[in-house]
Amino acid sequence: MGPSTLVTEFPSAPTVADHDLLELIQEELRVRIGDRKYALWFGANARIDILAREIRVTAPTQFAADWIGKHFSGSLNESANKYLPGKRPLTIGVHPKASPHRPSDCAARGDANGGRVTHDDARDRGVEERSTEPRTIRSAPPLAPREGVGSCWRRFEDFLVAPPNRLAYESARQVADVDGNHLRLLFLHGSCGVGKTHLLQSICQRLKELQPSAKVRYVTAEQFTNEYIAAIREGSIERFRKQTRRLDLLAIDDIHFLASKTATQAECQHTIDAIGFHGARMVLASDAHPRQVAKFSAALVSRFLSGMVVRVDDPDRATRLALAERFALRRGFSLAPAAIATIIDRTGTSIRELEGAVMTVAAFAALEGDSIGRGQVLVERALGRSVHSRVGRPVRIAEILQAVCATTGVEREDLVGPGRHRRVVTARGLAAHLAREMTTLSFPEIASALGRSSHSTIHAAAARFRALVDESRVIAARTDHLTAGELIERTRREVLRVQS
Repeated sequence: MGPSTLVTEFPSAPTVADHDLLELIQEELRVRIGDRKYALWFGANARIDILAREIRVTAPTQFAADWIGKHFSGSLNESANKYLPGKRPLTIGVHPKASPHRPSDCAARGDANGGRVTHDDARDRGVEERSTEPRTIRSAPPLAPREGVGSCWRRFEDFLVAPPNRLAYESARQVADVDGNHLRLLFLHGSCGVGKTHLLQSICQRLKELQPSAKVRYVTAEQFTNEYIAAIREGSIERFRKQTRRLDLLAIDDIHFLASKTATQAECQHTIDAIGFHGARMVLASDAHPRQVAKFSAALVSRFLSGMVVRVDDPDRATRLALAERFALRRGFSLAPAAIATIIDRTGTSIRELEGAVMTVAAFAALEGDSIGRGQVLVERALGRSVHSRVGRPVRIAEILQAVCATTGVEREDLVGPGRHRRVVTARGLAAHLAREMTTLSFPEIASALGRSSHSTIHAAAARFRALVDESRVIAARTDHLTAGELIERTRREVLRVQS
């Protein structure tokens, strides 16, 4: 069992060492809740820390924190009280963008895109906490900056390399090279949850392994901004600049956060110049290409483009299938191929969302036992049967038609017209399927919106499209080819985007 990090000392310790005391508490918790639940929720997820005035559990997601607080707070308190002198309150902290990690790996790893997997994990933004004694929300002090090999950075070894991310992966490894042939400036961009943070942290991890004396830092752009503003207010700007400009490697995540922040952009620009002048390295990550981020200064964009700019593409279906299976195995259970395919169809291209779905299914399976098996029924009961609007109002049929046109490339006039081209018929079936799923309209009402006089044709179109989903048929979308299930999920997200 891997130990968690003791972040502070506490008085009147027992005769065993602090490290051993924590292991005793962990072992007691394992006995109380069982090996399976311990492995699922603590062995590969939450970290337990003993602080001077509290017992802190840091969970990777809000879902995990809520679940642990609801089901295990009593066992956690009892386990701690058995060995600790005096009673200490239990708090459960959440990293909003964190990824699950094994406490035993905390001394030398990163998480990521596979094995111990991707998802923007170690963000240095404070911890939101929920206390169980009493159960109130309160803030905890920010975590220390993650600047060493012992900071739970992700690793290249855990990154699942596939065609959509291979160039980004190879470029990231080249930044970390120590043979003199390394890249000095790398800008990664891509959608949320595709592994950018994993690669940034892997670069930091690898360089520290190869050069232990190297000065390496990983921060988010939000943290960079906050520290810069604080330095100005406190009159310590020179100290701030020494800390950021005399590094061997600086990695800044979510650099698009600097949009519209003129002063911070100028500081970042001068930091890039200073780091480059000293021959150091810098790696940045953004949700968009430098030219596509609104309100970036021309000078800053120029600096970004002076390095290598690489897109991290969305993972293809094969990659997501492999990741889903790996996520499940990491939690000690397996799923039937049809169940994994259903999760893939429901979560789209975000690896972060994919892992969250697998985690939810794992939790549901742990509660239900083997009564409903490990197939599609389990997934549908754990995740629900469909995805609905998240903006607080009903979905309009016009929004669905607009989204279908956007994802399939079919013009609206063709969609509601008499055309029988295969692509148009498929798009019409998709629209009928989503209209039934996301609205309360009847088939006659949907038929009217699609320019059809008989609702039976729309009923048949929806049924045909559902058959394509069941067969995992590949369909031509606007710019690529997707399975019917993937096209549904992409169009669902487009509907929500149109609504917002």
